[in-house]
Amino acid sequence: MLYEEGFTQNREISWLRYNERVLEEALDDSVPLFERLRFIAIFVSNLEEFFKVRVGSLLGEDDEGDDQIDERSGMTAADQLRRILDLVPGLLMKKDMAYSIVESKLAGAGVERLETWQLDDEDRGRCFDFFREKIRDRLTVKVLDAGDPLPAMDEEKPYIISVLDAELEDKFGFIDIHENMPLVLVLPGDHFRYVLTEDIIKMFADTLFIPFVPLGTYVTDIARNAEAKGGTGSANTAVEMRDALRRRKNYPADKLITDGRPGKKLTEYFARNLDLDARQMFTTTRIDFSYVDELAEKMPDDLLGRLSYKPHEPYDQTTEIKGSIIKAVKKRDWLSAYPDDSVDILLGLLREASFSDEVKEIRITIYRLASNPRIADYLIYAARTGKKVRVILELRARFDEEKNLKWAEKLSNAGCRVYYGTDKLKVHSKMCQIVTEHVYKDGRAEKRYITQISTGNYNEKTAKQYTDLSLITYDQEIGKAASALFKDICKERIKAGSRKDKDAYRPLLVSPVSMRNNILSLIRRETKKGKAGRIFFKVNSLADNEIIEALMEASCAGCQVRMIVRGICCMLPHIEGCTENVCIVNRVGRFLEHSRVYIFGEQLNEVMYISSADLMSRNLDRRVEVACRIKDDKIRDRIRGLMYDAYCDMEKGRVLLPDGRYARKI
Repeated sequence: MLYEEGFTQNREISWLRYNERVLEEALDDSVPLFERLRFIAIFVSNLEEFFKVRVGSLLGEDDEGDDQIDERSGMTAADQLRRILDLVPGLLMKKDMAYSIVESKLAGAGVERLETWQLDDEDRGRCFDFFREKIRDRLTVKVLDAGDPLPAMDEEKPYIISVLDAELEDKFGFIDIHENMPLVLVLPGDHFRYVLTEDIIKMFADTLFIPFVPLGTYVTDIARNAEAKGGTGSANTAVEMRDALRRRKNYPADKLITDGRPGKKLTEYFARNLDLDARQMFTTTRIDFSYVDELAEKMPDDLLGRLSYKPHEPYDQTTEIKGSIIKAVKKRDWLSAYPDDSVDILLGLLREASFSDEVKEIRITIYRLASNPRIADYLIYAARTGKKVRVILELRARFDEEKNLKWAEKLSNAGCRVYYGTDKLKVHSKMCQIVTEHVYKDGRAEKRYITQISTGNYNEKTAKQYTDLSLITYDQEIGKAASALFKDICKERIKAGSRKDKDAYRPLLVSPVSMRNNILSLIRRETKKGKAGRIFFKVNSLADNEIIEALMEASCAGCQVRMIVRGICCMLPHIEGCTENVCIVNRVGRFLEHSRVYIFGEQLNEVMYISSADLMSRNLDRRVEVACRIKDDKIRDRIRGLMYDAYCDMEKGRVLLPDGRYARKI
């Protein structure tokens, strides 16, 4: 077992420490004040997702009596749950402290959230008018006896529950807040003042439960296991996914959180109806931070500007191109490094391809899309103008299942051939290919490929917020390999556990076929060099046991292992006899670190890949992922420079310590 050697840690604990690292940005005075509020919102959203995904899975294992030991920590599912539930209250207290500090500073800077007890009669009247005209008719209100079942609760939104003053028996008031409701009421005044809608509802709850009087009113929220187990790659995948999403609404709750201590009677009512242990019920000062985006929209531009990051303008690479983008990408490879570069060159390429007579087919794998994606518009236009458009759209992208179902229907109705991926394997690769036809003088025709491979999703919005890399190449070796992979995915030739020889799809690395074996082979190549060996990884997560063990062996041989790991990191550095030569950096800042880069060796011996895959078992064995070798010297130089800057960042970089904590660089 790995844990017996002392250089690994539990993935769930590692993730909680990462989220604590996110929260530290809310306490950093160098971060603009409104951005600090956004970091609190990110922390809360991350924690909610953690309960839906990871805690739900552990509870399922525990309920089934699974006493299998986690190889990286020696903990059973029950052990992990106990440790998680021990850590979460402290994190929530730290969040509450950060929220109090940030709100105080925002008030001093001219952005004041008012508690209802702070309102004068005039402002209270404005709140009542707002409640009567905009809110009251969009609430569903129920009075519950203590023996009544708790109404169905959607984990996607908060609810408000009151303890009611009733003489003969315990009663509770239940308020279902409808969607698409304003979350913020801005009050007039010399500076920007606002009240949250949920606080206004709590203030006037007494008007909703007449003749009962609320003794205490609480905002509450639950989380459920979010693993929608549907989709088998069959023709009925869309039907199966819809069924799975309906079933998910009835999954058991994993946790309940309230904005205050609800007292014994209400706590017992929750526990009985949701089948929750007392340790799965938490209290905090503010639950729902979805109001932050609406608040930003309502703030005066000059005020928001003073309290936010300075606007970032990505560089538009199309300004370097005169005329056809298709012709330009045939001449040389193009690398876009988001958000330094914009997504315009890819959008322009797809737009041109959609009406070019030279283009015969467009293929793409889609995992997540923006809300109003221009990419989808160009695919639809291409299909309607008679081009063959193949879209491999992954319905099982967690939390985007419903959105992807809608896009699958829309693209299919427009004439695109939509595929739902492969049996039991999520298609997580990021590939787009434009197929042209080259006609020789003797009349022979040959397919030629423009291929785009990325570390991130086809989402114009996140391209401005995430660090990702996108390569566009006319390299026909890469093009033919990508074309073969597209066909194999569409024909479901790739199966879980179907590891082939290392040369499959070369020069691409493809999981679950050839990626793991190639990465291990390259690690061992550097291990044999001893002190001259060099390995660099930039990934979101490192959790695969086989990769971790190979990196430990490289370290023991004297090879220098350097990594940037944003989130989960199950390997501990600087452990004597194991990982003395491993250094791991974490960076959290304005942009979400999302690019994956693998570099082996240096100078003439260097091998470099960009990839969609993190170093986790799910990515290497249970997803279709792609890593593309970077051949162009100038592009390799640029990527190497970006990695150096990220690794050496003294302001936002932190080093991982042997005990799993993060520390500032010195």
